[in-house]
Amino acid sequence: MKTVSCITRDKKYHFKNSVRLFLPRHAFVPLNKDGEDNFTRIVDIGDTVTEGQIIGFFMGEGSGEKIYVHSSIPGRIESFEKRMFPDGKTGMTAKISVGGAFSFLGKNLKANEWQWNTPEQILETLSEKGVQNTFGKRKDLATQISTCNVQKSRFLVVRMYDDDPSYETDSFVAGKCTREVLDGVHIVSHALRAKGIVFAMPKKSSIEIPDDEFGTMPVLKIFVDDTRYPSGHVQSIVHAVKLAAKTPEQTMFDAISEFGLFVDPETLYSAYEAVVFGKPVVESFVHATGNCLRSSALFRVRLGTTVRSLMEQCGGCDRPLGKVIVNGIVMGDCVESLDTIITKDVKSVAFVPSRELSDQNRNPCVRCGKCRSICPEGIFPDLIYRHCNGGKKIGREMLSTSALCSGCCLCNSVCPSRLPLCQTIENLRNTENEVY
Repeated sequence: MKTVSCITRDKKYHFKNSVRLFLPRHAFVPLNKDGEDNFTRIVDIGDTVTEGQIIGFFMGEGSGEKIYVHSSIPGRIESFEKRMFPDGKTGMTAKISVGGAFSFLGKNLKANEWQWNTPEQILETLSEKGVQNTFGKRKDLATQISTCNVQKSRFLVVRMYDDDPSYETDSFVAGKCTREVLDGVHIVSHALRAKGIVFAMPKKSSIEIPDDEFGTMPVLKIFVDDTRYPSGHVQSIVHAVKLAAKTPEQTMFDAISEFGLFVDPETLYSAYEAVVFGKPVVESFVHATGNCLRSSALFRVRLGTTVRSLMEQCGGCDRPLGKVIVNGIVMGDCVESLDTIITKDVKSVAFVPSRELSDQNRNPCVRCGKCRSICPEGIFPDLIYRHCNGGKKIGREMLSTSALCSGCCLCNSVCPSRLPLCQTIENLRNTENEVY
């Protein structure tokens, strides 16, 4: 595997503190997306809800477990209406007007003695409080842990930095809330019954993890050059672990694979709040950035808040707005409306001015080979794209290389024809029995 140096972090904001976004007058709590009819709501129009109250649930895909949805603010259910989600899909939301007392915000919460809980009890709490794993594609954390049944790969891997160079949400949480994140590691590793813990740390990190923090649990710390991209994907971390110098007691980590549990600081912080204080996931850390904004900030945002509210608290835009991109300039998705809502998997919102946008018109492949040269995994994205779009067919072995894709989107970034190469590979991976 090669590391690409064309995308680097050449500017860091290094926020010292996060700011809680002004409470919205209305929160649009996401319920389900188009085509997903398995949501069951337990509230109706006119009902009064409290902060963190369960307002419904849906069944997890493949697991059959209930995944709960909570009200992010206290208030009254005004309506159920469709809204745009950050991934471009529309979905049903519960419109809640703020009002009444808060259950968690501003309260002196009493810590639970969770150490006496069994792994099963912790899993139940994580599920009930709606904790999601935001490492990569968002997944229900409790479901991930309960289905992780490969004993030889039962490692907990903690990435203490961001996977996209354009924001610093996870690195902020890791540095500012280190104690809470480490407590989250204790909680998740106990629920997982982990064989060992891996910390992927940035080379110039000031984060300190005491050697005796986890007792007799095997721990491996690896230091990654997070200024080079990609360095935060599963494949990159697994590769770095296998190359790391290890003591004889740490050679067990050579068995690590993509089947381990990979988490980020924001996930661990949510797990800490859920298990220690019984607080559901009703807000998330979001980095608001972009050269359009009058100012940037690291916010704590109530779920269901609109992107427009985020922009307004930053002072609005002082130049023409071209695009709004969530979750990173390199890997993120462009949203079509400022009324798009903030969900649990949103880590950043970038407001990009029109003058910084390049030509986005799609053209035929010119067979330049740039996507092959830059791919860290050695995939041929152009051949897979042509196969999937009615062009020259390739063999099953070549198609199977799509399983190696980390989703870094570098092929997209260098393609002069602006082809959706990474998205095509992801669609191929998700097509049942297409590759295997």
